[in-house]
Amino acid sequence: MMEEFTKSLEQKENQENGKITRPNLLALFLILSMVNGVLSSISNLMIYGMVDAFREVFAEQDVMKVMGVEIDLSLFLNTDKNFFLFQGVLYLLSFSGALLMWNYKKIGFHFYTLSQILLLIVVKVYLPDLPFPLLDFITTAFFVMVYAKNLSLMRK
Repeated sequence: MMEEFTKSLEQKENQENGKITRPNLLALFLILSMVNGVLSSISNLMIYGMVDAFREVFAEQDVMKVMGVEIDLSLFLNTDKNFFLFQGVLYLLSFSGALLMWNYKKIGFHFYTLSQILLLIVVKVYLPDLPFPLLDFITTAFFVMVYAKNLSLMRK
């Protein structure tokens, strides 16, 4: 199945007088990666800038009730502020990598892959008590695999 997928990519590349045609699946994955990168970067950098204010407001309570549901804030309130900064920067790198791949630059794959691996590591460094982020790992591996299969479309 993956061989057929790769062959169809190579055929599309040779269409239209040698002009590279981006497969729809690749375009979808790149758009998802760019949206995730931008939104996650903005939210993490905003939290980094405002975490001290949040800590002052919620200093007296570790649990907050929202619409009858109790939310435990202790993990958020006790996490090192730099965690959010590192996440924000790494998500910017992830976005940059996806954007470069969109423009058929092979270096984007390396930026994206490196940032995603570092995001998994940063969580374990700053939040060691949390279980291993298995779903994040599987998602990252899947996206990296899809991008790796399309490296032949990209230039240096």
